[in-house]
Amino acid sequence: MKIPRIISVLLTFSLLPLCALASNQTDGVKDEIPYAPHDAKYAAYSHSKMDVYTESDAPEDVPRGFSGYVMRLEGENSASGITVDFSDREIPASIIKSLRMRVYYPSVTKEVRITIDAGLSWVMRYEAKKPDEWNDITLEGAELSKLMNGNGNLGKFGFGFRYYSGNFNTVSYIDFVSVEFTETDTNPPVITYDGKTDVTMTAGKPLLLNATAYDEDEKREVNVKTVWEDGALDGDGLPVKGVHVCYLTAKDSFGNKSEIKLNVTVTDKDTEAPVINFGCTEINTVTGCIPALKFTASDNEDDAAVIQRWSDGALDRSGRLTQGEHELTLTSTDLTGNKTEMIIKVNVKEKLD
Repeated sequence: MKIPRIISVLLTFSLLPLCALASNQTDGVKDEIPYAPHDAKYAAYSHSKMDVYTESDAPEDVPRGFSGYVMRLEGENSASGITVDFSDREIPASIIKSLRMRVYYPSVTKEVRITIDAGLSWVMRYEAKKPDEWNDITLEGAELSKLMNGNGNLGKFGFGFRYYSGNFNTVSYIDFVSVEFTETDTNPPVITYDGKTDVTMTAGKPLLLNATAYDEDEKREVNVKTVWEDGALDGDGLPVKGVHVCYLTAKDSFGNKSEIKLNVTVTDKDTEAPVINFGCTEINTVTGCIPALKFTASDNEDDAAVIQRWSDGALDRSGRLTQGEHELTLTSTDLTGNKTEMIIKVNVKEKLD
């Protein structure tokens, strides 16, 4: 039998301009309180000051009883809050049992709230009946489903405290915001890769492979990442010359991971630019034509596309050629950055000679 478990979700975070974090804060806080920069599209409340403490460095006025990290929020006007964002974890609704929050608020607090539209409506309005103690709040069922984004995954929302009018700079605390899953999944995603495990490429360009992954328990596609061994990449994150090992990895919401090992031989950097397969340098046509020109390019290493760019005024609002002398610039760039540019003169007249 599979046993439910609670997993706090890690998100990339950045500090709001008014945030002030404890000096000894570590990345571990992101596991417990997945906050993001204030997003006025989602969150109704922000804060005037933020501090994050551990159990060992929390000042005496911080209420005990929290575990790991605690976030101290100082109110802005008669409210305080943060933007929470689970989007990057791609947690599907099918495996979420509930959203759990643990908070501490003073007696002047009216409600603890959640919104997805900056307060135009409220997904949760938890009445603050237990001030000056830790409150465990659970959101589930139909209300929880409102927090899912367009991909069916847990997304972004505003979370915060509403105080009675006239209470400014009020302080409240958040212990964690976490996801409780329906059951523990021990099966990793399955990676589909039809390429070779011994790969040869040139230096200074990204390794592009056709690989996908699917997780049967979560019924969804999972992102495939390329993880290189130490020393394989330059300062721009591109492979350097030599023989390296990299892994195609895929991880589900529970941390179950699949990987495929690749042996990659990286040769000298490619310095040969693509060749645009078009020999004409001048075109004559008539006013009002819609250009339907297609161009191809050949490259010694990569598949290269051709980008078209018309000179200013060459096309009207309907995309038709205007009378006059114009230029069509063709550009083709390979994965290393080698570029070929070709300019075609386009003469547009009322009638052809």
